[in-house]
Amino acid sequence: MATQGFYYVDRTRYIEELEDLSARFLFYLRPRKFGKSLFISMLEHYYGEQWKGAFQALFGQYYIGQRPTPLANTYLVLTLDFSGIQTDDRNAVFRSFSTAIRTNILKFISTYRTYFTPEDRKIFMEERTPSEHMREFFALLSQAIPDKKLYILIDEYDHFANELIAFRLNDFKEMVSRNGFVRKFFEVIKEETRDGLVDRLFATGVSPVTLDSLTSGFNIGKKIMGELHLHEMMGFTEAEAVAMLAHVGVGEVQMPAVLNDIRQWYNGYLFHPDAAQRLYNPNMLIYFCDHYQSNGRYPEKLLDENIASDYGKISRMLGVGGENMALEIMDEVLAQESLSAKLTHQYSFERTWTRDDFVSLLYYLGVMTVKGRILSDWVFCIPNFVIKKLYFEYFLDLLRSQATLEESSYQIRVAIQDMAIRNDLTAFLAIVQRLIKRLSNRDARQFNESHLKVAFASLLSTTDAWLVRSEPEYERQYVDLVCIHLPQFREYWNFAFELKHLKKKDAAQFEVVHTQARQQMERYLATEDLQHLPQLAAYVIVVIGSQIQLVDQVN
Repeated sequence: MATQGFYYVDRTRYIEELEDLSARFLFYLRPRKFGKSLFISMLEHYYGEQWKGAFQALFGQYYIGQRPTPLANTYLVLTLDFSGIQTDDRNAVFRSFSTAIRTNILKFISTYRTYFTPEDRKIFMEERTPSEHMREFFALLSQAIPDKKLYILIDEYDHFANELIAFRLNDFKEMVSRNGFVRKFFEVIKEETRDGLVDRLFATGVSPVTLDSLTSGFNIGKKIMGELHLHEMMGFTEAEAVAMLAHVGVGEVQMPAVLNDIRQWYNGYLFHPDAAQRLYNPNMLIYFCDHYQSNGRYPEKLLDENIASDYGKISRMLGVGGENMALEIMDEVLAQESLSAKLTHQYSFERTWTRDDFVSLLYYLGVMTVKGRILSDWVFCIPNFVIKKLYFEYFLDLLRSQATLEESSYQIRVAIQDMAIRNDLTAFLAIVQRLIKRLSNRDARQFNESHLKVAFASLLSTTDAWLVRSEPEYERQYVDLVCIHLPQFREYWNFAFELKHLKKKDAAQFEVVHTQARQQMERYLATEDLQHLPQLAAYVIVVIGSQIQLVDQVN
């Protein structure tokens, strides 16, 4: 819906649904860049009494404006934003957290200045612990306006904590668990919920780890990320994506092709196996639409670098479990495209984290999503190509580390340019040859066809020229790898690869395997999708042991 130069997707009906919940202290978890801050702003404007006079202008044309609840504009609202907390060291975290508390309290006093005196502001000008600031704040409210109720909104309650988990786990335990200042801060809020001053709380975050670590410090909070009726509270449905694309100028003729592209790049998020439909990442889709509206074409990079940096936490979070855990999960994800695990609902650092804990954490971070379920286990997969590209980048770093690959990113890109422009695989295959030789020498028993495919895909994904698809389905047939150029690179080559790996002891099967692979590729090329793919180069590549034995282009 276009409004005053902006485009707004109405989520105000969820205000009513949140009020209907029996719990009043809520934590809603979604990955980064999923619209959490905007939702916090909507709640602030709906419940804050300072916005009462603007209610019709702000909400009149939306769902809640035509069905307001009795609680509209009846609260004093304290909004706390923890997304900018410094995490350089313990002192930086403490100072930054304390400053955030003090700054937002002073903003609150300015917003509701008619209830306070200039002397009241001076109380919060001095540095104190976060819990001391909150005690003084609650004492001031109880004295100055005892008949008012407080609604606390916390944006990105765990953003700084996730950074600590990834880099300095002991610091996290000291500050959040045990008897740390973060826990004490939440304990003070919990006390005021009992006394009735704090009537409601709504907090957003990414993972439940921080909340679980608070244990009794704030055990009244309810995690509502799994509530099916709230599944679409943040994120765009496909119908909403189509409406937004039409708004920015995608015509009816172009719509099917554009929708197919963005579905692969930005869609795919499911947060419960019983949810009705998958969701688009809002910031990713907005990035695309903003560029398309301004330029009438796709952005050169289909992933905003700012978003990529927020999502590029795979190595950090998996690193907590050590390299072996990271490699085990990465092998499974990239080779099999999915994995199953029992979703961890309660985290604890008092026990050793399991594979289920790490897979669940990737789900909470948004770098894995739900595909379905098997009995009590959930099946997880990579949500879209944006996230898969991040996996490939991380896996390539692991491969470089393991195989001491000397080629720079620039050299790999130059080799891929030879492929894309001239259909010349010489330089690229030389890099692949050196990589698989070193990997195979490290552990010849484990190196197999799946590793070969992942190594290929990881190297190919270093360019933004292609959509690299692993085992896409064409008329119930599955090609190992297909590289499809993006619309802005129409003059370049597309590629299809059928990759085969034989151990040295099975070398006698070479001719049979080659013949079967070539026949497979010929069947793929007869499918309608690949027949309509312009300038397609199809290859069968056979590796024996650690040696590329055959490169056969199939016409």
